[in-house]
Amino acid sequence: MLTKNLYRVKSIDASSWDVTLCDATHPVFKAHFEGNPLLPAFLQIDIFAEIMNQEVVKIERCKFKQPILPDDVVVYEIIKQNEKSHRVNIKKASVICSELKISFK
Repeated sequence: MLTKNLYRVKSIDASSWDVTLCDATHPVFKAHFEGNPLLPAFLQIDIFAEIMNQEVVKIERCKFKQPILPDDVVVYEIIKQNEKSHRVNIKKASVICSELKISFK
């Protein structure tokens, strides 16, 4: 499991989560990319699905604007569209790093 020990949820409520990433010694950061570690886009989505305890069935939209790095504290802002679809803004320091629209089973 690639997300094991990758992040820690600091706080959670119905519309947002504060997540702290581990440091650059995690295997994910060593592999992506050596000398310039960042959180891969697919893991940004996996973290969301894991915390929601849901399986992603459709990624309707993804826009990755800023890199998310080791030790970053990010906020997942969740806007529920309906029971199975969510819009998510992933921010650090109030700046949107990623925008997602995801559907679950």
